[in-house]
Amino acid sequence: MRAGAKSYLLKDVRREELFQCIREVHAGRTFLPPAVAAKLAERLPTEELTPRELDVLRLLGEGKPNKLIGAGLAITEVTVKSHVQSLFRKLNVLSRTEAIAVANRRGLLRI
Repeated sequence: MRAGAKSYLLKDVRREELFQCIREVHAGRTFLPPAVAAKLAERLPTEELTPRELDVLRLLGEGKPNKLIGAGLAITEVTVKSHVQSLFRKLNVLSRTEAIAVANRRGLLRI
């Protein structure tokens, strides 16, 4: 898309979607199926994690509870909770499990 493409289709595209794409591009518009848009959105740059957030994330990935994460990093449990909430916001997730899955997909964890 950065190189100027007006559309991107997967090879298993339905016939109707292919024709719709051709019409849209011919009319000067872009065409991006929702599935492709979702994949591209995953690759958009997101807010960077701080080194401390990465430390907390790594320990989350090891299955450690907040208390042990705090002890391991010499910070309070309240501070750990703050870092976890920041991780959730930056990774756009709602749970520890989801945070770990997203972090793995993005290559942030090496477990």
